[in-house]
Amino acid sequence: MKRKYLSLGLALVMALTLCACGGGAVNGTSTGKEDGKLASGTWQQQETGDTDLLGYSAQDLTGPIPEDWTLPSDFKTGDKVRVEVSGDKILYGDIVDGGYLNGFTVAQYADGNLTTVYEFKKGVVRSWQQFFSPDGSKLAVAWAPSTDSTEWSITLVDLTTSGESTLKLPDMTFTYTQTDEETGESKEVTEAPTFLLLKWQDDKNLVVTASLAEYDSSKQPQTWVYTLP
Repeated sequence: MKRKYLSLGLALVMALTLCACGGGAVNGTSTGKEDGKLASGTWQQQETGDTDLLGYSAQDLTGPIPEDWTLPSDFKTGDKVRVEVSGDKILYGDIVDGGYLNGFTVAQYADGNLTTVYEFKKGVVRSWQQFFSPDGSKLAVAWAPSTDSTEWSITLVDLTTSGESTLKLPDMTFTYTQTDEETGESKEVTEAPTFLLLKWQDDKNLVVTASLAEYDSSKQPQTWVYTLP
């Protein structure tokens, strides 16, 4: 039976005020040269792709901000601001049309003040992804140059140094046979993933699933684990 991630996306919109969009180039994931000290890890593809795509979404998009924090008066909150807190660090950014962040900031909180430790400005990021590693020392960011692009990249950030690492991704494109319902003619199609979803398995391992907007047994999601060096 064909499974449709677009339907899951609608469920996410209803449950978490999310929106999933896709489409764009067929070139697929960015596979350029790795860069940065966290980029020399290893990839391992899992035997079956993860079809529990809802498990990649954050459960709370607006915090929670600790009750004993007194944030600056100009700090914006509400449904249009993505907030994630880990220890004394807070990630925040404005949610734009389509549920994206067009960049975000990570700051350290102390005594009512926020000190910026990192800013992401490379491209657009889906607001509902999870960012911080479990111990709060790193970020994982799946991003594309624009909302209609499938030229995916993954950036890892070491928050102790603010150093960025761009991963060299394995080939995550999908090749399958497509049959024209009117003519009955078949052709081979190669398609880039519409979605690239991240979640931390633990502080050392990052789970990455690539999925098309629609998938069935012939083009199921691909799941990989990236083990940090």
